[in-house]
Amino acid sequence: MLGLIILASIGCASNPSASQRQGAAAPLPGTEACIFTVNLYDWTVLGDSTLIVYAPLHRDAYLLKLFSPMIDLPFRQALGFEDVEHNGQLCKGDYVVARGEIPLRTPISSVRLLTPAEAKQLIAASKQPAPHSQPGAATQPDSAKQ
Repeated sequence: MLGLIILASIGCASNPSASQRQGAAAPLPGTEACIFTVNLYDWTVLGDSTLIVYAPLHRDAYLLKLFSPMIDLPFRQALGFEDVEHNGQLCKGDYVVARGEIPLRTPISSVRLLTPAEAKQLIAASKQPAPHSQPGAATQPDSAKQ
């Protein structure tokens, strides 16, 4: 019986829990922030659930982390931003709307103000080209313009 208890405890010690195997998620760079939607003019997609938006100038970069991946986000030509509280600001809990034949609407889980160095590092790590959209392409979805 004692041998069985020892074997069981050895097995537990050598078998890390799921959270230990996955490792803790790295914190997002930057500081929590909100953006005035009128100032949004450009973006760089880093992946299906992460993008950097610029407002009001290109040096003012904000990391937007989406609650879930958005299919084909890197290939969308027009994005809209829905301000749930109708206060003119894009914050955590608001939405990114990808226009197209089938529009997609995904909640934002985090908005973080980045330093120029952080933005440059994230773009380099994602292997994405510099911002690709055209100024003025970021728009409000029709539902938010009522």
